[in-house]
Parts: sequence; C-alpha cells; structure tokens
Amino acid sequence: MADPCFQIKGTSVTSMVLDLYHYQSDEFSRTLAQKVQTAPLFFTGSPLFLNLASFNGELSKEQLQEIIKHCQSQGFQLFGCKGGSEPQAKLAKDLGLVHLPASRARPDKTEQPPEQEPEPAASPAPEATSRPTRIIERPVRSGQQIYAEGSDLILLAQVSEGAEVIADGNIHAYGPLRGRALAGVRDNPNARIFCQQLEAELVSIAGHFVLNDTLRDSCWKQPAQIFLQDDSIEIAAL
Repeated sequence: MADPCFQIKGTSVTSMVLDLYHYQSDEFSRTLAQKVQTAPLFFTGSPLFLNLASFNGELSKEQLQEIIKHCQSQGFQLFGCKGGSEPQAKLAKDLGLVHLPASRARPDKTEQPPEQEPEPAASPAPEATSRPTRIIERPVRSGQQIYAEGSDLILLAQVSEGAEVIADGNIHAYGPLRGRALAGVRDNPNARIFCQQLEAELVSIAGHFVLNDTLRDSCWKQPAQIFLQDDSIEIAAL
C-alpha cells in the first residue's frame, strides 16, 4: 500500500482578535498602523480574526473588502470573522472568510426561570483532569513555537530570539528567555511567567502584553516574575 500523500492533524495556533465597534476607513487604517508600530515583531504576520459581535450596524461588501486590504497592508492574515447577522455571515463567506456565530449570551441573573418539578439528583460528573506539565529540555530555537495546552510549561534551556513559548498556565524558564512568552492564553489572568534571565522580546499574560523596550527598564537580564494586576502587566524581581 502506497504511503498517504498527506495527514490532517489538530493543532493550536495563537491568533489575534480585532473587536470592531464602528468603521470609518481612514480612522481604521491610521489606528491599525499605529497599533502595529507599537509591536511590529509581534503583530506582523499574525493570523487575525474579526469579531463583529459588538459592531454597530452592518458592514457593506466594499467596507469588508477595505478592512481585509487594510489588515493585509499591515502584515495581518485576516482569515475569518465572528458574529453579525445572517447577511453579514454570507458576505464574509463570499469573500473567502471563515465565519463563526456569536457566542451565546449569558442568561440574565435577574430573570427567574419557570417553576418545574424537581428532578432526581444526578450523580456528579467526574472532574476533568488537568494535563501534566509540559517540560522542554532542549533549547527553543528561532522560529519554533512550543505550546503547553491546559498546563504549565517548564523550559530547562534557553529560548532564542524569534522563538515563541505559549502556555494555558504558567511559564517557568530556567535558561535565558529571549523570545516571546505568552502565559494564560485561554483567558487565565492568574497565570505568571517566571524566568532566571529576562531578555524577552515580548511577554504576555491573558492577552495583555509588554514589549522589549519596557522590559529593559525592569529586571533586565535578572531573575524575574511577570504577572497581571488590575489589567496591567507587573514585573518584579525574584
């Protein structure tokens, strides 16, 4: 039997989400360019998802085409959108974008459900077991991406410039941390980054990030911990 010519696997790729509230072409283009200039190494080439759940109104075909062009001109790869009306979803698909429905709204806590007959108590579902901590013993080289899904990430060797280490939980780096480190990527604001030698290009906790120029002012090339406090990244010596 001949070897298969391809294989389909599940993977996890970090992507940016752009929450669009209103749209005016010049303002959008200018603001997007300014945002990219704050972190060109972080944003350029990043996959981007357009969230229309909070958009006021309807985007026309011409407007959505403009948004795609603006994003491409800044190096983003806009691959899909989320939310919006049915016509908006069809328009996105016609332009080659993936479309996902908006997340279901949470029920109003003040709304009282109708009374129902009590049902027999069900056996409690078994608790989901957390994944074991991922341990990387070899250096993480430029261009490599390491992801610890559902767990902490422990790095026993250096992380080179241009490398990316990602974890749903905490990140522990026992060698020089020179690449990008993103902890708590699935909205875990309690995650932290611990490192023995802070030289990172970027660090991020639950989507909040700071860049190399800011990091150089705090614990540069020293042991440090990075955490989130009041929606702000804090850096403290270890």
